Amino acid sequence: MHGISYRPDIDGLRTMAVLPVVLNHAGIPGFPGGFVGVDVFFVISGYLITRILAREIAEERFSIVAFYERRARRILPALFAVIAACLIAGWFLLFPFQYEALARSAQATLLFSSNIWFWLGAQDYFGDGVKLDPLLHTWSLSVEEQFYVFFPLLLFAMASRSRRTWILVIAGLSLLSAGLSFAATEHAPIAGFFLTPMRIWELGIGALLAIGAVPAVRSRAVAEIAGAAGLLLIAASIALITEDTPFPGLTALCPCLGTAAVIWAGMSGQSLAGRLLSLPPMVWIGLISYSVYLWHWPVLVAARLVHNTPDLPMPVALACVAASLLLGWASWRFIERPFRTSPGKGLSRRGIFAASGAGAAVLFGAAVSVAQLDGLQSRFSDDMAVILEAKERSPLEVDCFARDAEQPPCRLGATAGEEEIDVIVWGDSHAGAMLPGIDSWLSANGMAGAAFTKSACPPLPGVLRVDKEPGHRCDAHNDKVLAFIKDQKGPQTVIIAARWALAAEGSRAPGEDGKPAILGASDGTVQGAGNAAVLKESLLRLLDDLQSSGKKAVIVEGVPEIGFRVPEAIVRQSIFGEQLPDAITLTGYEERNRRANAILAEAARGRGAELVSLSGIMCPSDCLIEKDGAPLYRDDDHLSVAGAQWLMPLVLDMHLRPAR
Repeated sequence: MHGISYRPDIDGLRTMAVLPVVLNHAGIPGFPGGFVGVDVFFVISGYLITRILAREIAEERFSIVAFYERRARRILPALFAVIAACLIAGWFLLFPFQYEALARSAQATLLFSSNIWFWLGAQDYFGDGVKLDPLLHTWSLSVEEQFYVFFPLLLFAMASRSRRTWILVIAGLSLLSAGLSFAATEHAPIAGFFLTPMRIWELGIGALLAIGAVPAVRSRAVAEIAGAAGLLLIAASIALITEDTPFPGLTALCPCLGTAAVIWAGMSGQSLAGRLLSLPPMVWIGLISYSVYLWHWPVLVAARLVHNTPDLPMPVALACVAASLLLGWASWRFIERPFRTSPGKGLSRRGIFAASGAGAAVLFGAAVSVAQLDGLQSRFSDDMAVILEAKERSPLEVDCFARDAEQPPCRLGATAGEEEIDVIVWGDSHAGAMLPGIDSWLSANGMAGAAFTKSACPPLPGVLRVDKEPGHRCDAHNDKVLAFIKDQKGPQTVIIAARWALAAEGSRAPGEDGKPAILGASDGTVQGAGNAAVLKESLLRLLDDLQSSGKKAVIVEGVPEIGFRVPEAIVRQSIFGEQLPDAITLTGYEERNRRANAILAEAARGRGAELVSLSGIMCPSDCLIEKDGAPLYRDDDHLSVAGAQWLMPLVLDMHLRPAR
């Protein structure tokens, strides 16, 4: 085992980890793969902590209590300060639903399970839906702490075993974890990103270095080459990996092996890479890197909330980076350092455990209170609370999304008894948002309906969303829906609705953050031809199938994509006096939907299908975002319940006739 001595180059490596993370999260160009800094941290952590544990076990002075005391001193004080600051700032900056979400993520963070929490709740680490959670970044901290629940005990259990046994066991666990990671990246990428079993191998690489699995460097030339290659691998990962790259999986080998190479090169003396990393500015940022990491994400979230945009202007983004460094230094100087003082000079072991327990209890109780009180909705007037309620999905929509095509369909309208189905609604989340209005209209007209809706799945049989994980399987879902429709007796009307502009273009609407939506035919016939070609080919086949089955198709054009979150914008205008962003104009709507609507019109001609135009209703000049004081959208592109209740009866009165 190698002796323990301070290595300034490892603090420099921490700088290479934390700065790219901060710059990437701030949206600074040139750092698309900056998030790999977390992987660099994992390798460093595995190396340093295993080195300490191995030394203590070899000297027969290992204590699990002492180990957790050190972790408490290192991790908890700054973490508690950040959680407290987030809960306090949330009172002023967050809407009730956001404040409640923060409170629940705070509870998970305090239990070191936020990686599980975000795995369950986040559709995409890089997506817009999680960019406003101030504690999202704590997932990596939870991964480390979960690892260190069992790893010290594993090492202690092997105390009497040879170094060869240690290497075989840790290498075996790491290989198993790597296999899980590589498989999950392809088949369950969100789980692969967040969950500890798929990240153990990264910490394991560092652990193997610490126990001498790789012989020490004996050649100066080899050390120089290894150090330079390691820095190059880390830099290339930061510059070349993007949020669209499958990750972690095999791709994570680049930053992890690069980090390992730099550490290995410095184990027998400094290389040129080590000297560069040991420069005072690199060491200084490395020393405060933990606090910088903790503070940077809440700072960015606060700026996004104040500016009401996920994409910060460059001057604001740079100011956030500077503020993160300043807060990180202050947190290190006045919070981290005092608590990391040795027991003889600061808090005793009993004191640190008592303070940790008390701090966690207070913060957990505060978070529970905020969550139980629905995000303290009383902070807002009744009128504002009603507007914010527009963000909620209807129970009907939630129920329909919870079903898949193998289950009985979600029933709409006059569903008492065993009525035949008159109308079938089929589409993605935009169709799901329309359901409250369709349901009301069907009930009023004594008609029965059924609905099949699946998020991010336009009603296109045989088509995949290539950008989604393989288990999403739009093609399988839609093929089963089509089979159900064909199996129905009688001349049903099939309402087909989706976010057609996104399906045709692939790109998001102006002002919207998120990955492109990529369509591909599951049989590969038009694979790579582009979204528009895939959409057209599948829609033509679908309408031919419906016509030959005696079904009438009603195609609803896409609702306008507004480009900002409507309920929040209306409330911010009322409370803070912020100017309401400009809504999309009729011209903008027509331009955005030009290709999609042309495809819909061509497909409908000659196939007995009706095409419903929404522009005349929703965009008299500027597209409407509210009606009679109620938001028509729940976010930036989905109808609210009020929006569906207003729009869909108008549409159905014009285009739907009772089938009986």
